Amino acid sequence: MPFYSHLKKSHPRGSEKEEQRKRTIRGIRRLRDALADHFPAGTDRTKTLRIGTWNIREFGNTKYSGRDSYEPLYYMAEIISNFDIAAIQEVRDNMKEFLYLLDILGPDWSYIATDVTDGGAGNGERMVFAYNKNRVHFRNIAGELTLPEGEKVLASFGERIRLENGIALQMPAGTDLSGVYDARSDKKSSGSIKLAQDVEIPLPDGTSLVLPDGSALAVTRGTEVTRPPGTRGQVNVRVPQGRVEGKDFRLRFPGEALDQSFKQFARTPYIVSFQAGWLKIDLATVHIYFGDNEDERLLAQRKREILQLTESLGDRASKELKKNPDNSVITAVLGDFNIISPQHQTMEALEQNGFVVPEKIRAIPGSNVDKSKAYDQIAFWEPRRNRGYARVEVLDANVFDFFEHVYRLDERDIYQPERTEGSYKTWRTYKMSDHLPMWVELVSDFSDAYIDVCEATEPTD
Repeated sequence: MPFYSHLKKSHPRGSEKEEQRKRTIRGIRRLRDALADHFPAGTDRTKTLRIGTWNIREFGNTKYSGRDSYEPLYYMAEIISNFDIAAIQEVRDNMKEFLYLLDILGPDWSYIATDVTDGGAGNGERMVFAYNKNRVHFRNIAGELTLPEGEKVLASFGERIRLENGIALQMPAGTDLSGVYDARSDKKSSGSIKLAQDVEIPLPDGTSLVLPDGSALAVTRGTEVTRPPGTRGQVNVRVPQGRVEGKDFRLRFPGEALDQSFKQFARTPYIVSFQAGWLKIDLATVHIYFGDNEDERLLAQRKREILQLTESLGDRASKELKKNPDNSVITAVLGDFNIISPQHQTMEALEQNGFVVPEKIRAIPGSNVDKSKAYDQIAFWEPRRNRGYARVEVLDANVFDFFEHVYRLDERDIYQPERTEGSYKTWRTYKMSDHLPMWVELVSDFSDAYIDVCEATEPTD
């Protein structure tokens, strides 16, 4: 249970600090009652594992003053304390808020975190697993998931070449591509307008690429060649005259000429191995590239990330089984997949390469505040596979709507009387989140099944 030490100290009657203290106490009481009703009654928690996933909006950022008081962190701690493991996304470089949250959760809780993901698409985020040490054992296996050579996630817009440092386009004489094009733009505070997305202008026939000094034609590794008689360390290479193209050839530029936006995932998935009772489980937490719900190319980018994620994780789990056929470890992936709906192509991508979203999770209307989008998901790799004594048995799953109990709409005059309802709705997501925490509860006690395996073991000669 969380530690409420900060709430014991009172302040002068009628002061802002005292009003906040009393309000926080009332909010915690409402949450505790609601959480007691929310989770299934009568479950023997010594025989189950409850896993939560929560995208906490810009956790550690300063927008809307961040979580500038203990109040939202107490509410978060109250919710997370009901999980045994919590996968948290959108934790920023500054972990001060998260560490305060962990302090409220108390000494029974620990965490494992990635470094911050570089690059604009990564948004300066890290992945974190928080877990209750009394309920879960960290199996000392953790790592970031990276894709093998040749299988990077290709950008939806294709690879771009930097037109600088001697690389240029040479267009036919008289060509002028200036004009009006469709694109989104952002208005800056200074009044200037800047592009919010690339503008792609088709090139006319006859356009050529001017190459800088130091460029080279690369004949790719594995191409069949011959060796000059009596030589070592040399080969005969046949290069077509005029137009050079084909799978055996590449163009090498000096320096950083390619704008490779997606060499790996936008935000690197993180895999950690835990054990609760008899249940051994490898959990991979993700925050998939978002882009734009209305842009088909960016949706395709999102789908590609999900596909290559499940392919890589499925391949990893399959290889582990081949090395050890008696392996009882369950593989699951959870987090913010930015999935539109259970019927959308993004969900189809998740449920490929052996991964299955349990029906109890598919039945959840949505995990955003409006419950209209299935952004967050939990999926298991080949859940029906025979793993000996272990199995994937989902007891229950749901999302918890904290805004029914704290930072409620009828409390706008308490928090933000000067704001409109719409503005207040946005403000409160930066105190709590714009995602609801999702959870799943699994059976973790396989004692009887293991005894059956032992009994069936034939004696040695």
